Amino acid sequence: MKASDALVRKMEDLGVEIVFGIPGGANLPLYDSLYDSNIRSVLTKHEQHAVHAAEGYARVKKRPGIALATSGPGATNLVTGLVNAAMDSAPLVALTGQVVRSFMGTDAFQEADIVDVALPHVKYATVVLDSSKLVKEFVSAYKCAMSGRPGPTLLDLPRDVQQEDIGEFEGIDETVEPRFLKQSLPPDEILLEKAAEFIVEAKRVCILVGGGAYYSDASKEILKLAEILNAAVITTTPGKTAVDESHPNVLGVVGMHGRFESNLAVIDSDLVLCLGTRLSDRAIGPPSEFKKSRRIIHIDVDASEIGKNVIPDVGISCDAKLALSRLIDILSTKRFSPKDPGWVLGLKEIGRSFDEYMFGQADRSRLSSWKIVKVIRDELPRSAIVTTGVGQHQMWAQLYFKVLEPGTFITSAGLGTMGFGLPAAMGAKAAAPDRIVLNMDGDGSFLMTCQALGTIVEYDFPVITVVFDNRALGMVRQWQDLFYKKRFKDVDIEDRTNLIKLAEAFGVEGLFVNSYEELRIALRRAIRNDEAIVIDVPIDKDEKVFPMVPPGKWLADVILPPGFSNNVEETASSPAK
Repeated sequence: MKASDALVRKMEDLGVEIVFGIPGGANLPLYDSLYDSNIRSVLTKHEQHAVHAAEGYARVKKRPGIALATSGPGATNLVTGLVNAAMDSAPLVALTGQVVRSFMGTDAFQEADIVDVALPHVKYATVVLDSSKLVKEFVSAYKCAMSGRPGPTLLDLPRDVQQEDIGEFEGIDETVEPRFLKQSLPPDEILLEKAAEFIVEAKRVCILVGGGAYYSDASKEILKLAEILNAAVITTTPGKTAVDESHPNVLGVVGMHGRFESNLAVIDSDLVLCLGTRLSDRAIGPPSEFKKSRRIIHIDVDASEIGKNVIPDVGISCDAKLALSRLIDILSTKRFSPKDPGWVLGLKEIGRSFDEYMFGQADRSRLSSWKIVKVIRDELPRSAIVTTGVGQHQMWAQLYFKVLEPGTFITSAGLGTMGFGLPAAMGAKAAAPDRIVLNMDGDGSFLMTCQALGTIVEYDFPVITVVFDNRALGMVRQWQDLFYKKRFKDVDIEDRTNLIKLAEAFGVEGLFVNSYEELRIALRRAIRNDEAIVIDVPIDKDEKVFPMVPPGKWLADVILPPGFSNNVEETASSPAK
């Protein structure tokens, strides 16, 4: 049996259903082996599409997606997606072709040292030089991608290694080394007791939910704890998908473009319980300010994250679900008065007031992004999966699109990769063909990966795309407006690209809408028929996303829309008012 045949057989054994990629000279043996398998292979238009699609699949399935590329430029085209997956802790395995072993190190045609390029950004990467170990290495990479904190792995496969005869499949060693099977240990009981004591003493508790809580499947425990404590639940951008945002205790996303009431909750809290989050600058601002005046409890499956950005009062390395379950048990044995329910109610009221102001300010002569997002939320089923590109539309989505079922919001948070939305939506649809998948995109972001429309048609992945079209790189334009004295440079897209004809060129229906009602009608038809469509929605290039915390500033330094009260400290001191 050829090594590549054995590899594909083991992929089938592990439940691999689909792979995304592009064949080339260095990975043809693998593609030849796929020919006779039950694994569906999807030919993408670019390797970056393949790795984003694999991530979209992985986020829905909670198991590794698979991306394939040939050597040299094929492999290097995966790098952006690999880093994206690493930043957002998404499990996937990249399999790259490589020149034959005798040519390695000679600058052979399409040779690139992809392992050293990718190694700082993946959980594991290696060149497989021994064909008898190919299957074992794949099993290790596959298990490693999901073990502990999820993330990407990479195997580089010389062409001759793939082609070698390795004997009978039954004799292949596929044992996985313990280092690839990191199991979450039970939480430290002493630290949990200390955390419980701090929680009992606190008056205003925030539960800050990160993306790790989604992979831990901790939504039920988070909401139960919130109800016990009358705590405010806020999320990072990756954590948004971890909880039902219609729950009375859930305020929404925190940070640079977070919900106003979520940022106020942090400002006014005296304890923040952080779950599965790396506490990035975009979420909490300066660590010294975040730490000031409040106790921090940090629970994360990755011990290296605890104390990396913020030194907590209690740090517990453990799976979030396990730790929360035990913490709830401990709190049930303690006597304490529930926290003031008026605090969360007051914060929710502030959020409603902010929304009323925003919707009241909408100019009827043009479409507003936040109202577009609301229309999308109103029309989509609860189970629909939404992906986004990166830019202003992404921030509007995190502010106004409420997640009603965990796992239904997929975005590029840590790396902020423009063009992520469409191929990720394709992967999500491949993972959940019976669910509606919609991609919210900006015109700048959409144009980076619009070729994925061709793949969507060819492989029957009907994805709805709504393009927030302001003919500008909106977020960059906003920064130039606010922080660079309106010196706009290379942000206005002056070309006359017709997005409708562009979509039609790939075989996808394109539709231009001029009103919210036209958008509703288009969405209802696309949802009813589960069909691919690109809906082009014009918006004003001068529209800005607020709230906004300037880079490097504390949450209290938020910029609010003109006309809305900017006295954050006064409001935060008594939010119930």
